[in-house]
Amino acid sequence: MSRRFHRGTMLELLQEELSPYPGRTAGALRDTLGIVLAVVIAMTLQLPGFSLSAALLLLMQRERPGLTLRTGLQILAGCALAAIASLVWVQLTDGNEVARFLGVALCVFASAFCMVASTLPMLWTIFGFYGFVDLAYWDGHHSASAGVSYSLYQVASLALVLACATAVEYLFASRHPAEELNRELHRRLSSLARFFAALAQDDLDTRPQELRRAHRDLLQLEHAGDFRLHELYDRLQGSEQAVRMPVGLQYRIGILTRVIRKSVIFGFTSFTADGNEELKAGARTLAALCDQLAAGQHLDHVALADVSRGPFEEIFRELRQYREVSVAAVDVAGRQSAGRRRLRHFRFFQPGAFEQSEPVLYALKLTLSVLICYILYNAVAWPGITTCVVTVLFTGLSSTGAMKQKQLYRFAGAVVGGVLGILTVSLLFPNMDSVTSLVVVLAPVVFLSGWVMRSPRIGYVGVQIGFAFFLSTLQGFGPPTQLNPARDRVIGIALGIGVMWFVFDQLWPVRTSDALGSMLRKIKGATSRLRALVLQADAAELAAGEFQRLRSIVSVELTNMQQMDFAAQFEIGRHRKRELVRSRRLLREIEGAAAEFYREASRISA
Repeated sequence: MSRRFHRGTMLELLQEELSPYPGRTAGALRDTLGIVLAVVIAMTLQLPGFSLSAALLLLMQRERPGLTLRTGLQILAGCALAAIASLVWVQLTDGNEVARFLGVALCVFASAFCMVASTLPMLWTIFGFYGFVDLAYWDGHHSASAGVSYSLYQVASLALVLACATAVEYLFASRHPAEELNRELHRRLSSLARFFAALAQDDLDTRPQELRRAHRDLLQLEHAGDFRLHELYDRLQGSEQAVRMPVGLQYRIGILTRVIRKSVIFGFTSFTADGNEELKAGARTLAALCDQLAAGQHLDHVALADVSRGPFEEIFRELRQYREVSVAAVDVAGRQSAGRRRLRHFRFFQPGAFEQSEPVLYALKLTLSVLICYILYNAVAWPGITTCVVTVLFTGLSSTGAMKQKQLYRFAGAVVGGVLGILTVSLLFPNMDSVTSLVVVLAPVVFLSGWVMRSPRIGYVGVQIGFAFFLSTLQGFGPPTQLNPARDRVIGIALGIGVMWFVFDQLWPVRTSDALGSMLRKIKGATSRLRALVLQADAAELAAGEFQRLRSIVSVELTNMQQMDFAAQFEIGRHRKRELVRSRRLLREIEGAAAEFYREASRISA
């Protein structure tokens, strides 16, 4: 057997990221309709501040109408709370500049701490952003009435945009995510079964054709990644269907994505005339296992030959973990199906938020970065580069790898959106004289932003394309006459990235492996607590409530792990090789710890 080396070029990687998948076109069209509708209404009502509000719309979770409404209320509440806090602070301090500087520091520190420690991170992200925007407006020495009007118009324009987006979602979004998620999981398992069955065929006449077809289907799924699956999973959060979600569903999504990625490689394998019997035997075992998993019946009685050696060793180990978690999910569902009640325990802060030092350290680093940028752009009297502070607020993540990844995406999106904005302002706007022509120009760019935003890995680029384009072109109620905003935005982003590199990467670094180690400890702690719950047979309701809390902790950490898996590639410097090795080892340990948690979950009785 010989293996053909396959490496994608940058163009091929972009093609994979931008390839269509079910729901992508519909989602981008909903984004386009919501923003265009908001812009038309704002233009008609002459409502200031709508360009910033339209850009923030791309940050909303729009996986499900109910979730869209809740996210929109969080964003609006953050903006309103920031407006109230800034006006009260300015009134109490009588507009003193030193006090305003202190107000910016307090606002950013509080929002950064709550972004990490609270259960409402979006609200506090928006609070920090609008708190800075509202306070920074007073640096221009505007009148009191102008400052109040500015803050209130920001709230009103954001409310309009959010209302349009929510209305569009309620009219056109899918309302059955659970059924679609089950179909997608079944589709992937069936495709894997067909691929391995074709790989194990002895008939050399029909094998190549069937293998090519099966491999092509598997490649399409590999290109799509797990973005759509996680989107459907997120739609279920907070809904009535979430109560019936099997445990470990998110964990199984991650396993299935990795199995597909590893299996695709064998489609580029060439065989000798007599074939490889060991490979065929392993492929037959994997095909049978995938068929059983797709059927979803009698998983605990499946007897399959072990594939502990050979090229399929890792794939078999992953699928075996998938089966173990599936068995645990069936057991938990069977024991808790009777009389299960939905438990509502709202927590403002995450468990143990005040027992750990990470939230405070993160808030201090973010505040220091914001204040450095704030001082720099005021020292040079260049308010156009305030995007340096925005860059810090929206890309200041916990680990250096994730931070660099998001900063690269932000810069790339700002360049693309800025170029599109400059071309639009210089070439198209001089020939436009109506809202209709504005919509014709705006809609394709919004659709592009929505399409890129739904990419498996580079979705944040789409957010920044829309952000830069809106701020460059929607400067008022008439055609813009200046190109400076696009230029200043890119310069401000570059400055923010430089400041964050100094603070987060050189002065106070938290590497990806450090973040993964913290996730591993939390999952192991949840497993230890779960073992203790097994002994609480006389307190079933208490055990059920605690189990749901522990399950939520593990799900959050698995989500963070999947983000860190790709972010580790952005660890740049002398420590890169060491970080990659440590990150891979920790990822395997986290997967094993999560599997142990779900095995323990099968022992919980309601």
